Amino acid sequence: MFKVAHTIHHDHDLGLVLLAGLLCAFGCWVVSRLYQHALGRPRRQALIWYFLTAITAGVAVWCTHFIAILAYQPSAPVTFNLQLTFVSLLIAIAGSTVGIMVAGMFRSLASTIIGGTIFGVAVSAMHYTGMVAYRVEGVVTWDRGYLIGSVILAVVLSTAALYLGSRSARWSGLQMAGVLTLAIIGLHFTGMAAFSVDCIGLKPGYTNPEEYKLLALVIAGTATTITLGGLFTYFIENRTRMESIEELRKARDAAEGASRAKSEFMSVLSHELRTPLTIVIGYAGFLTKLKTTTTAKLSPGEPITEKHYNIIGDQAELYGQRVKFAGNHLLTIINDILDYTSIELNDIKLAKTTFPTRALLAQVEDQFQGMAQGKDVTLHIPDGSLDVNADRGRCLQILINLVGNALKFSKGKDIFLRAEVDGGGFRFEVEDNGVGMEQKDLESIFQAFTQIESADNRSEGGTGLGLAICKKLALAHGGDISVSSTVGKGTKFSVFFPHSLVSTGRPSQSLAAAA
Repeated sequence: MFKVAHTIHHDHDLGLVLLAGLLCAFGCWVVSRLYQHALGRPRRQALIWYFLTAITAGVAVWCTHFIAILAYQPSAPVTFNLQLTFVSLLIAIAGSTVGIMVAGMFRSLASTIIGGTIFGVAVSAMHYTGMVAYRVEGVVTWDRGYLIGSVILAVVLSTAALYLGSRSARWSGLQMAGVLTLAIIGLHFTGMAAFSVDCIGLKPGYTNPEEYKLLALVIAGTATTITLGGLFTYFIENRTRMESIEELRKARDAAEGASRAKSEFMSVLSHELRTPLTIVIGYAGFLTKLKTTTTAKLSPGEPITEKHYNIIGDQAELYGQRVKFAGNHLLTIINDILDYTSIELNDIKLAKTTFPTRALLAQVEDQFQGMAQGKDVTLHIPDGSLDVNADRGRCLQILINLVGNALKFSKGKDIFLRAEVDGGGFRFEVEDNGVGMEQKDLESIFQAFTQIESADNRSEGGTGLGLAICKKLALAHGGDISVSSTVGKGTKFSVFFPHSLVSTGRPSQSLAAAA
């Protein structure tokens, strides 16, 4: 060890030694990152990454060796055999490839030992091939003990580095980089301690040309560029992989959310369909037995009079009304499902006509008047009117959904319907002064199959498709729907129709005037 330290201090340019050490440490760190990244890839992808790791390792090892050779300062002229020098580079790359492939692809202790041995022997072969290519004018002698020791050191530390890199411990990458750096630096300078030159016919203090330092810097720059290329490739692939993982996670979450929403929808739908069907079937059964039930109540010999016919008629009318109501409810659910399916298939056909908004709002008010009275709610519509061009039936559908939701869910006492000018178009507004909604709920209410209330705690019916249909219909007109709400104060929906205003009648009343 003392001789190795003495060789470094006495026979080398310490600046170039430091440069070689820094390049080696950086290259080994990149190699450790690439190697661990390759270990985590599928087998087919891993082959490419192992090869990139080996190329980076071979270049880093060879350039470290060559710069350290240039740092050696014998008192004799030196030259290089370019063919052998190039062969040493090929040995470094080929040996690194085989060693890393064996250790990484089989991923066992035995394969790690074999791969590390191959890697260490290849690095040693590269070093001593490079030393043979190093031609110096003098008598060269070798210390066999240091030579063998350098090879053993390279093999043991290379194996240890690959083993550390294969672990999933927190600092395993840095440990691999550190041990691999020691393997390469230790091999080179232990090997240089085995190498000695006796100068022939030269004055003491001879130094080789300064151009060697420039050559060392060029090699260091080239090696750094190649190593940075490997690191950059790793970062790009890793970033792309993380983005793909994030996209897959979002897609998974969206699919799970859609699955939950559809499961919720099916739960809601089964309840919504079962309720009116049960009513229809039940009252249909009552109607089929109405005559039998009535006559069974007659005393023996009692004739059927007009009074009995009136009783049967009244009962039949009551049962018929309930069947009709349940049937209409069922029809609404089916229409919602069919509408949404048609919209999802981009099969929206708009029949645009010019119509006054006052008459449309009045129709909506009339349709919900009974339901509003039953809930003690007042509907307000303005006196003014606009002549607009849109699909009147679809506008009616939008307003029916919005007003129906306000009556069912808002718990407010006043609902305001408006049609107002908005730029070159117009907008419908439905506003209530009810319980309002939280801001987090406003982001999801326009999604299909979504309701704020759960299927197990629903005070009102509905499929969760109404607002999604409103959104699609507004978009089909080239407009959009928006909502604003304050908890405890109420909610306002605005449906915008661009470029649809034909003319303006009396201006619509403000909220205060309408109230």
